Amino acid sequence: MRGMKHLVQCRCILPTLKDRNDAPLHSFIVFSVIDSKNNVVFEKHAQCNNCGIVHRVYDLCKSEIVHNKEDLKSAMTIEDIKFTLPESVVSILENYDCDLPTYEHVKFMYDFNTRGDFTVLTKEKTGEQTEGKLLRYKEGKSFSIEPFATRDEIN
Repeated sequence: MRGMKHLVQCRCILPTLKDRNDAPLHSFIVFSVIDSKNNVVFEKHAQCNNCGIVHRVYDLCKSEIVHNKEDLKSAMTIEDIKFTLPESVVSILENYDCDLPTYEHVKFMYDFNTRGDFTVLTKEKTGEQTEGKLLRYKEGKSFSIEPFATRDEIN
C-alpha cells in the first residue's frame, strides 16, 4: 500500500476569478490510498474546499460529482483523524494549519508504518529554489520535522 496526494477538478470557479471570461475550473488536493500490488486506487469521497460539493474520487486526478450533495456524513474530517493520532503529532499539524489531505497522509503513515515517508508542512519559493519543512515518519511510531531546500518543486 502507498498513499499519494493529488489534484481533482471541480466544476466550480474560485470567487476571485468569476469575473473572467476564461476562468479556469477549481482544482483541490485529495489524499488517496493505492494498492501498489494491483495498482488500484481505493475509492473515497472528498469535499471541494471551494463550493462544498462531494466528489467520488475513483483514480488519481479523476473524480465525479456525487448528486450535488454538499454534506456527506461518512466523509472523514480533520476532527475524526485527530482522535487516531498522538497528541504531539496533532499539535504539530495544528501549528502548521494543515489541511485534511495532510492529516490523512499522516494517519496513513502512522497506521501503515511507512518508514521514511513524509508530507510537506510548509514550503515557499525563495529565488530559484523551494524551501520548507516536512514531517517524516520514523521507526516506532515517531516523526521528525526536517528542513528541505530543492530546485525542484516538492509536494
